Amino acid sequence: MGVTIRIGGWFQGPTGSGQGGWTAQRFLDAIGEGRPLTAAIRAAIPLDVDLSVAERDGHWELTAPDETVVMVAHQWDPAFADTTPVTIADAEAARQRFLATVDEHPVPSCFSCGQMPDSMGVHAGPLADGTDRFATDWTVPDWATDRAGTVDPGSLWAAIDCCAAWWVGWSRERRTALTVQYAVEQLLPLEPGGSYALVGWGGDHDPEWDGRKRHAASAAFDRNGRCVARSVSFWVSV
Repeated sequence: MGVTIRIGGWFQGPTGSGQGGWTAQRFLDAIGEGRPLTAAIRAAIPLDVDLSVAERDGHWELTAPDETVVMVAHQWDPAFADTTPVTIADAEAARQRFLATVDEHPVPSCFSCGQMPDSMGVHAGPLADGTDRFATDWTVPDWATDRAGTVDPGSLWAAIDCCAAWWVGWSRERRTALTVQYAVEQLLPLEPGGSYALVGWGGDHDPEWDGRKRHAASAAFDRNGRCVARSVSFWVSV
């Protein structure tokens, strides 16, 4: 295809590696297929280098300069789980129950859920409604909105990825886990500077760990309880 993308150094998840949700959005957008795609993360995502996008025998690969395949995308039939809306007030209250201390945070440099003052602050904690869901409020950052008032979808993909991560790693026994498969459906445009309730849960799969593997779902709701985006993901513990 002759297409490349570059993940800037600030957009990291695990220290020194690109954030999975942000990178998946950039990769799938570069493919430009117009059909539902899912991205599998195969290796750590290099920062500040050109990553090549190419079609290979019916799928697409994102490749680093050393020929390492970083992500693979396939067409798929969407199978997103639904959940009941969460208010922004309840999501904010859940964030106050965020469980990770400074010393326990598995990805402190993540631009989405890390502990730097300029991170997006996606710090999901358990909801108090007995539904085994985690949630946090999230406000679209100023840097994610262009002069035309369009919100960069990568910020949303990153935010709901991290919301799912906290449910995966902290809603049962505590484990550090990495996204290995991710798909997102955005249903409504985001409002510049708007606030949303992000929710993570087990989706339609067994919520327990299967050895080192666990499925998750996440969603974003606006102030009127409308679902603006939803995701499905697959995780493996480190």
